[in-house]
Amino acid sequence: MDGNLRRSLLAVPASSAKMVEKSQGLTCDQILFDLEDAVAPGEKASARENLIELFASKPTFRAGYISIRVNATNTPYFKDDLAALEEIPTGALFSLVVPKVESAKELDSVGGSYFIDAQIESAAGLSNVGTIAVHPRLISLSYGPLDFAADLGVSLDALTEIDLKEFTLYPLMKILVAARANGKLAFDGPEVDIRNSEKFSKSAKRVRAFGFDGKWVLHPDQIELCNEIFTPSDSEFQRAGDLIAKYESAHSQGLGAATDGDLMIDEASRRHAAKIVARHEAFKAR
Repeated sequence: MDGNLRRSLLAVPASSAKMVEKSQGLTCDQILFDLEDAVAPGEKASARENLIELFASKPTFRAGYISIRVNATNTPYFKDDLAALEEIPTGALFSLVVPKVESAKELDSVGGSYFIDAQIESAAGLSNVGTIAVHPRLISLSYGPLDFAADLGVSLDALTEIDLKEFTLYPLMKILVAARANGKLAFDGPEVDIRNSEKFSKSAKRVRAFGFDGKWVLHPDQIELCNEIFTPSDSEFQRAGDLIAKYESAHSQGLGAATDGDLMIDEASRRHAAKIVARHEAFKAR
């Protein structure tokens, strides 16, 4: 698996045996068993044991990608997380999620040969995101909005909706550009108001329009909506297919562009449409 077919990334506290068990039947694309922020310091050891026992039982999941979020590399928990990973069977995990990444050098300390999904959650991480994205084991970048705001001293509750959009635009676009420049995926962080589907929908649609591949989710109720938003609709698919056909027809006649009503269709239009078609077909085939 190359990890490209990911839209919904569900964070599951590894300290909750009930939630760990329930996660096996959920339809998210990726499960992120969390050893970091969702687990209290006194529960870190038992959370690791929960995962070791889980994978020893050779579980099956509906999700296509199974990962573990370890603690940040500069914490006292990181080495114990790596030690626990050695007790998990080879091939059971797709990737490790590394939070609060601030330099590419940090990723060199991550043992094993797992792919790495990195979270950008600080001013230093955002400043260095271009070099972080180059790391050969890294396959995606995710924006961590709450930790990022805390690092900058921003009070999210005090921001208006417009101010919040302006505040998040710069980190989102810098992360997206760094990811795309290096052939990596880009994901938005979670919407913490887990019962507010309208708020989640607005946030997800915004970043999807930017070009993000998907979004973190914190509750199973957000999964279906997330998958729907980040999958091109049937009408988008049909429109993209028609555009490609018109462009190819013009191209066969020696023309570099075609028109669709008042719109010009060129090679850039075709490439964008081709991505919509490919994404639609890939997810509908699952």
